[in-house]
This record gives sequence, C-alpha cells and structure tokens, in this order.
Amino acid sequence: MEGKEEKWGRDVAMRSVFAANGKSWVPLLMGAMPLGVALLTVAACTPVALRAHVGTSCVLSALAFWWTRSLIPVISSKIPATKRGCDLLKRPVRSKIGEADRNVPESLGIVSGVALVCALVLTQVSTETPAFAHDYAAAMLCIVFAVLLGFVDDFLDLEWKYKYVLPPIMSLPLLSAYDGGTRVVPPKFCRAALLETPLGTALDAVIAPLFGGAVDGASGVVDLGLAYKIYMVLLAVFCTNAINIYAGVNGLECGQTYAIACAILAMSAVELGRAADSDNYDATKNHLFAVTLMLPFAATTLALLRSNWFPANVFVGDTFTNYAGMTLAVVAILAHFPIMLVLLMFPQLLNFLYSFPQLFGMRPCPRHRLPSFDPVTGRLRASRVNDRADLVPPHRDSFNLTLINAALRICGPLTEPALATILVVFQLLCCIAALALRFSLVGHVY
Repeated sequence: MEGKEEKWGRDVAMRSVFAANGKSWVPLLMGAMPLGVALLTVAACTPVALRAHVGTSCVLSALAFWWTRSLIPVISSKIPATKRGCDLLKRPVRSKIGEADRNVPESLGIVSGVALVCALVLTQVSTETPAFAHDYAAAMLCIVFAVLLGFVDDFLDLEWKYKYVLPPIMSLPLLSAYDGGTRVVPPKFCRAALLETPLGTALDAVIAPLFGGAVDGASGVVDLGLAYKIYMVLLAVFCTNAINIYAGVNGLECGQTYAIACAILAMSAVELGRAADSDNYDATKNHLFAVTLMLPFAATTLALLRSNWFPANVFVGDTFTNYAGMTLAVVAILAHFPIMLVLLMFPQLLNFLYSFPQLFGMRPCPRHRLPSFDPVTGRLRASRVNDRADLVPPHRDSFNLTLINAALRICGPLTEPALATILVVFQLLCCIAALALRFSLVGHVY
C-alpha cells in the first residue's frame, strides 16, 4: 500500500507550504489574519457604550471556537462507516473505491452549527438587548432550520431538485418576523432615469398591481412591496446553493465563508462606529446585530476550517453549506445590506454564472465536476466531462465549467492546498475590493 501511495504522488501536496502538515506556518498565518484584522477593527470602532455587549459576544465566540475544536475529534470518531466519505482528489479518476478508502467522517458541520446556535442564545441571554430581540429570534430560527435540514440532506442524500426547495423553507421564520421596510434607494443615475423618463411610470404600473409597490415620483425611491420579500427568499436560495456548488477542494467551503464573515464583521464595525457618532439609532441597531451574529459565526467557521484544511480530517457536508449560506443571507437582510453581500460573494456569483450551462442542462453535467488528480505529478488538473464516466462522445468532451477548473486552466496543474489557497486569497481580494467600493464610492453612487 505504501508503494502505491508513493506511486500516486500523494506526498507532493503534503510537502506544500500551504498544507497543514505540522511544519509550515503559512496555513496558521492565513487563518489568523482575516479574523485578527476584523477584531482590531471591532476594537477600534466600537463605541464605549457598546463595548460590554461586544466584549461579551467576543468571549462567547472564543468559547464556541474552543467547543467546536474540542468536539470535532469526539464526534468524528462516532460517525459510522456508512457515513464516511472518500476524498476523490487524492486518487486517480476511475480508480476503484473500496470500503477502506471511505475513511473521512462527513457532516461535521453539525458541530460548528450547534456551537454557533448555542453562542447566539447565550449572547442574547447575557446582553439582554430587547432592541433586536425579535430579529435575533428570527435569525436563530432560520439557522436552526438550516442546520437541521442540512443534516437531513446529508443523511438522505437528496437530489438537486430538492435543494432548491429547502432554502425557502428555512427562510420562513425570517419572512414571518421581518418588519423592516421594503423601499430601496436606486443609484443616482437610476433615480434620474425613473424621474425624467417614462421608465418610472412604467415600473410603477407593473409593481403596483402585482406586488403592492410604488415609485416615488418626487425622490425616485422604489417601494418593492411583496417583491422585496420574494427577493429575500431568492437571496437565501442563492447563498446556500452558491456555496454548495463552489466546493470540493479541502478547505474551500469553510475558507470562502470565513473570508466573507470577516469582511462583514469589519464593515459592520466601521458602520457601527459611524452610526453611533451620528446618533442614528436604526443603523446602530442593525450593525450591532451584524457584529453580534458574525463574531461567533467567524469563530466557529475557523474552528471547522482547521480540521477541513488539507489534508482534511473531516468533511463539512451540506449541513455547513446550508447554515453558512442562510446565516449570510439573514445578516444581510436584517442588517439591510443585501446588495453589499452580493458584492462580497462575487466569486460565488461568477462561479454560478460560469456553471449555468451545465447546471441547467445546456451542456452535459457529470455528478462530480471536481478537478482530476494526476497520479504521476501528484497535482490537480482541470477536469473534463468524461473524466469519471463516459457521458458524451469523445468529440463532444469538454472542460467542466467551474471556477475551480478555470483557476487550474489559468494557473496550470497545482497541488490541492495551493489551489485552495489561491481560491481563498481570491475571495479575500474580492471582499477587500467590495469594501473599498462601499467606503469610497457609495457617496458618489447614491
């Protein structure tokens, strides 16, 4: 067996500086930096009157991190053999998979999900902030729904057509509890078009009878009415499935989510300080809610990432992708920055658009669109439709349309940890660019 593993070149990736091999400090530094920067921003921007609240959330988030790290090995040892998976990126395509190869515990997102919910409950009980108790309860219900339904999905292995039905069910508590406005402020050039051209009248004629909305003829502000709540559901569907389909590489699901969570945490901390300085009660409440929700979310995701980074000791499963996407959607909706979330999730949006032809049957789509492992070099290469099964005639064979494969086509064959690092760094750069746009151009656009 050892000779076979050497022949497959598995040790090549383990020697990478990006692998969690116990020798390289790069993964630890990469994991600590985003949250470290976000926490420094929180410390610098949090108003004095709110420091006790945020400090309590920080302490409980640290406990949630420790609890997740401690329980993952315990729970993973209890996972039965029937619920363990094979890491397909560490073996040649079409090689026979035996029972001994299914040795990675799956669905360990349940541990971080439960830790997150417990931390949120304890934070609400400890801080006693009735200002957003209603929103907080709705958010926790949505996350609990997402954890439970994701765990069911992991164990029943639901088909993709059912995965589009689950997010609307998860978002029911959010829809029932949402009492915020349904008005949106379009960018300046859109408001000018609505006020100075027949477009405003035409839009009003459409949304008024269908959704009970209206276009303000004086300011150009659009009240979407029921359409706004439909948008909320669609955002939840997008967030959960966008993370789910942008996956397959050790650490990528957790890494992308962790980067987005840290970006939201830093952004909300800055906005919290600004809102408090201007005595804007609603904005202060919204961004305090976002900080309180993102602190334990980032902490528990980091704890799970440590076990899921290459070489992965556990798989996160649909449990994690479900509640991670729902948490991001919930915080964006209740803290009123849904457009900003879409900017932060630019890689996920790009991956979805690039995958569209395969996802919707325009081109052949295999069950697994993962990269292919080269047993000679020990590196990953962009996969083709026929790599794992003969689905189409050879002349119709083509590359799978995923952002992961696109990265491999651009950069060439890479080890798995190097590929994951490139994709997570790309996510971080997109988040930084989105934050720069928000803080530098928002005054010019709106």
